[in-house]
Amino acid sequence: MGVPKVGEVAVARLTTTEAAVLALLAMEGERSGYDLAKLVEKSIAHVWAPARSGLYAVLPRLERSGLASHRVVAQPSRPDKRLFTITKKGREALEAWLEVVEPGATESFFLKLFVGGLSSDDVLLDQVAQFRADITARLDLYRAIEPTNTNTGHDWYHRHLLQLGIDRAELDLEWADEVAHALRRRT
Repeated sequence: MGVPKVGEVAVARLTTTEAAVLALLAMEGERSGYDLAKLVEKSIAHVWAPARSGLYAVLPRLERSGLASHRVVAQPSRPDKRLFTITKKGREALEAWLEVVEPGATESFFLKLFVGGLSSDDVLLDQVAQFRADITARLDLYRAIEPTNTNTGHDWYHRHLLQLGIDRAELDLEWADEVAHALRRRT
């Protein structure tokens, strides 16, 4: 499989951390690594949370790849501050990442929905449909296991976790349907 393309420009494949950082820069504008870490804590950490060291490590990598740039701001009583911004190439890479529908990638799906304002409702509907298909497959698996559970011995304990899995999957399906309905109303 080749590198995804946006227009005629080849774009880099992004890790989830790289995509999250680029999305924050796209939404919030120029920020330092410290500012980004605080933004993560207040917002995106509810659906995705990198190690703080991973967040700081990704910034130079994004810059080396031409996906972000920085400027230095002198501070009189502190070390100079590096403020990062997303580049045109970074926006193209982020747009390509947002459009990729990944089967089984729940964390990426949640992140893509969280930054949904950077995408289109049609793309998000495709993402929700894949999430729904993944959850349906998981629920089908749990339902296939259910009749084999004897509810005695070790199976008694297993039954509790199986029921939790079924309940969560059913709730996830309801939620996905609500999100899809809301997205369709907007379009």
